[in-house]
Amino acid sequence: MKKKKICVIATGGTISSRPSPDGLVPTLTGEDILALVPELGALCEVDCLQVLQLDSSNLLPEHWQSMARAIATQLPNYDGFVVTHGTDTMAYSAAALWYMLENVPKPVVFTGSQLPIGMTGGDAEQNLLTAFHTALAGRAGVWLAFGGRIIYGNAARKMCTRQFTAFDTLNRPLAGRYACGRLDWYQPEERPAGKFRLRDQLDTRVGVLKLVPGLPPKILRLFVDEGLHAVIVEGYGSGGIPSQESPLNFLPTLAYARDNGCLIICTTQCLYDGTDLDSYEMGVRAQRLGVIPGGRLSTEALLPRLMLLLAETRDAAYIRQQLQRD
Repeated sequence: MKKKKICVIATGGTISSRPSPDGLVPTLTGEDILALVPELGALCEVDCLQVLQLDSSNLLPEHWQSMARAIATQLPNYDGFVVTHGTDTMAYSAAALWYMLENVPKPVVFTGSQLPIGMTGGDAEQNLLTAFHTALAGRAGVWLAFGGRIIYGNAARKMCTRQFTAFDTLNRPLAGRYACGRLDWYQPEERPAGKFRLRDQLDTRVGVLKLVPGLPPKILRLFVDEGLHAVIVEGYGSGGIPSQESPLNFLPTLAYARDNGCLIICTTQCLYDGTDLDSYEMGVRAQRLGVIPGGRLSTEALLPRLMLLLAETRDAAYIRQQLQRD
């Protein structure tokens, strides 16, 4: 039987790092990484495409475009893709490609490591095996494979800075696990609903503001005056925003944002269950001023989702409708 072909999209990160006088620095190429895990070559044919060489803390939305375009270009030539990536912003990138590679018909699997590849007792080799087996399983979609867990690409969050089980799934069930050489899927396969489409235009004029007790509303006004087209506000609980009962009432600033064409999308600081702006007075009043609920999406998913939507339209009703569907 002919071996499947997997393309590794290398972007840097801890998995590719080596010590320097200033700490760990991404140094190894994708080819270098593959050479340190020779058993991967027994599983499939492997090629490598070095798209970036970054510590993922330096990643920008334009790098999502580079990754998405590279995969779209190579899509006819491979059975699946493994993206090696730094852990700090991997959840953002996986979510971005979840939306940018619409109806992708093949697996795109993000992975990385908490320790550099080749380090004794590290996690890089096992994470690569998990990612490759996930890609070879053939399930279409964007996935994040880490610590034996397989997570939907728009549902991941980095939860730990050191533990090998660094990522967890938010508001979606775990897709599967890989352990002891066995891959188990926990959810039924979902085939793409339509033809593949690369959506690579982004409106990057989107900000994120986390509310904390005592934060003055003028901070949000500064975002609006800076010309942002949307601001994701991480509210309290189900999406609470200080209202007329507080000396730091945000409602007039929400009206100012609306009147100046800046969309406000409210999400929650809580990990699970998403946003509900219909339960409390402050949420109802905020919606009357044009605030859009972020639903069950995390900030990591909302950010690229909004950038894509805003690049296509700034119609608030349409964007609200799309977020309600996610």
